[in-house]
Amino acid sequence: MFNTLQKVARELNKSNIRWAIGASILLKEYKIINKVNDIDIIVDIKDVKKLDSILKNIGIRKEGNENLNYSTKYFYEYVVDGIDIDVMADFTINHENGKYIVLLDEKSITSYKSLNGVIVPFMSLEDWYIIYQLIKGRDKKVSLIEKYLKENGIKHRELIERALVKDLPGNIKSRLENIIN
Repeated sequence: MFNTLQKVARELNKSNIRWAIGASILLKEYKIINKVNDIDIIVDIKDVKKLDSILKNIGIRKEGNENLNYSTKYFYEYVVDGIDIDVMADFTINHENGKYIVLLDEKSITSYKSLNGVIVPFMSLEDWYIIYQLIKGRDKKVSLIEKYLKENGIKHRELIERALVKDLPGNIKSRLENIIN
C-alpha cells in the first residue's frame, strides 16, 4: 500500500496539487490503529480535475455510489496497483443540523512524511476527530482519537475552535468544548 501511496504522491506533487492524507492512514501514522484498508485523499477543489486526470493515467476510476450521508461535490474512487483510493474535494458531511464542509487549507495540513524521498502531506488528527464524530458508525475511531488526544495533548487547538463556530450538532460541540478545556 505504501508503495502505491508513494507513487501517487510523486505524481500529485509534480503537478503542485494541494492534497492531504486522512482517515485510516492518518490514524496509522499516529499509531492509533494498525490496519489500513485504502488510501483516502482530500484535495483542494481547484485541483480536483488535475488529480482526476493523473489518477486515471496511473489507475482505473471506478463508478461511484451515491451516499445520502454526504453532499461532497467530488467523490471519486480509483484502483491503483490493486489498492483502493478514495478522493474527496469539497468533502461535505450531512448531519441533523445541516452540512459540515471539511476545509483543506494550509492550517489543516499539519504534517509531512517522507516516503523514500517523496513528501506526503497529512491532515490534522483534530480535523479527523471532528469528521469521525459526524460520520455514522465511527464511534470506535472517535474514542481512539479522543484517548490519544487526552494522553498526548491537542496540537492544533485552532482547528477545533474554527469548527466550533460552524453549524455542528450540540453533542459534538459539547464534546469538542470538553476536550479543549
